[in-house]
Amino acid sequence: MSIQEIVSKSWFGFDLDDTLHEFRRASANASVRVFETIHASNQISIEILRSTYQDILRSATANAFTDGRTSSEYRRERFGRLLQAHGLIDDALLGHLLEVYRDSLRENLTLKSGALHLLQTLQGLGKKVIVITEGPADAQEWTVQELGIRSYIDVLVTTNKVGKSKVDGLFGVVLEKYGIAAEDIVYFGDNGIRDVRAAREEGILAVLYDEKEQSWFYDASGLRVNSWAVIEKVLVHGE
Repeated sequence: MSIQEIVSKSWFGFDLDDTLHEFRRASANASVRVFETIHASNQISIEILRSTYQDILRSATANAFTDGRTSSEYRRERFGRLLQAHGLIDDALLGHLLEVYRDSLRENLTLKSGALHLLQTLQGLGKKVIVITEGPADAQEWTVQELGIRSYIDVLVTTNKVGKSKVDGLFGVVLEKYGIAAEDIVYFGDNGIRDVRAAREEGILAVLYDEKEQSWFYDASGLRVNSWAVIEKVLVHGE
């Protein structure tokens, strides 16, 4: 296995959240803004709100967003449960929290270093780009538009749109639907199980995106990249 084999693929697939952009950071900041808004009018500790919300998230995202609902519906449910857990039934406040979260998320959206330049280079080389991600379809469309990368993405697929999670066969459905041969695509994602292992089970060459480890291209079962600049360099300079 060599890095040249990776960049020779005609399709480049990517996860979205925490692969192409800093989702956890943006979402965490937006959630804190929500907690601060509740605290300001009800004096409930931000740490208590955070703990309650983490419990809600663990149960609310178990289906990996495969039931077809919109991001607003998911958020309304989660923030509604948060308010109810602390004895607050306030539709006006709930509506305001949805606005606070969305506005803060927009302010904090940040592309991963080198992601935009890589997508531009791939487009210039005639490569096809497909984003395969878990999440509500409307939220992920909104995200790539806000990040300014929609024009570089040929296909955007979400679990919400297909009705299957990555570990339940999403990759196989995508290959069939878009007529992509498994040997023609390389897929990058930050989750070893939901991205890498699930893609490999469909015969896709999959690479873990991990900024904390050294890049590794010498074993197909353990491919890893820690920077988009590494892929960019090989695409442009062949090394």
